[in-house]
Amino acid sequence: MTLGVFLLVLFAATCHAGWNYAARKVSGNLVVIWLALLCGNIVLFPFAMGWNIYNGFSGSISISGIGYIIASGVIHSVYFILLAYAYRLGEISVVYPIARGSGVGLTAILAWLVLSEEVSIYGAVGIGLILAGIISMGLPAFNRTVKIQGLGLALCVGSIIMSYSLIDNGGVSHVDPVLYMWLMGTVTTILMLPYVFYKYAGAIMQTFKEYYTYILIIGMGSISSYLIILIVFTVGSVSYIVAVREFAVVIGALLGIIFMKEQCTLAKIAGIASIVFGLICIKGS
Repeated sequence: MTLGVFLLVLFAATCHAGWNYAARKVSGNLVVIWLALLCGNIVLFPFAMGWNIYNGFSGSISISGIGYIIASGVIHSVYFILLAYAYRLGEISVVYPIARGSGVGLTAILAWLVLSEEVSIYGAVGIGLILAGIISMGLPAFNRTVKIQGLGLALCVGSIIMSYSLIDNGGVSHVDPVLYMWLMGTVTTILMLPYVFYKYAGAIMQTFKEYYTYILIIGMGSISSYLIILIVFTVGSVSYIVAVREFAVVIGALLGIIFMKEQCTLAKIAGIASIVFGLICIKGS
């Protein structure tokens, strides 16, 4: 992995941890998350169109590309709904590591099996260390703060992360990443709309007035972090990219410990160290 790609993925991880921290601060309020996606997509629209015009409309969308966009939109809509419920039940320093950890492990394994990606010994050790670190950060909480429903939701979120990572890695080979991101976000927002209106129709305007700062943070953070990932998918290995992106777990845990006064344990410290060493192994591979 080149230094430029490595640094871009780390920046994306920072953005990702930031918007997840904001989502946890509002206790996984689904209306906030949906409004954030809507606002982020509105902001992205002129950039997507301008980028497409700049490239002379060279990024025409094939039937395969449409299939990837729809599939990703369906999966992302389920992802955001489950993530919202997960953050109602657990700490960010617990739910976040479990969800991201199961996601990176499954993605790396399936990328090797399905996409036939080559992983060096150092790369495999790095992915293993990252996965072990994430598990270390999450396991001590199983008998303390995470209810069985929360644990199940976090693991479901992890499997969804694996699914959309592999789908989007294929999608950006058919559609320009910027246009793909906007179209996928549009599909996601539309698919979530009936559920949000059915459950919270009377609270949408009040939620916007009360939480507009969090809406902007989540919207801009989610759009920018994943757009960067889609772009680097076109030039790097998906298993390495997804693994390095898990540095967000360290940032998310620190945000929870420092600002939300969540418990700092030896397991969390060991997990952070393991993730950092794993990143070093991947960078050196």
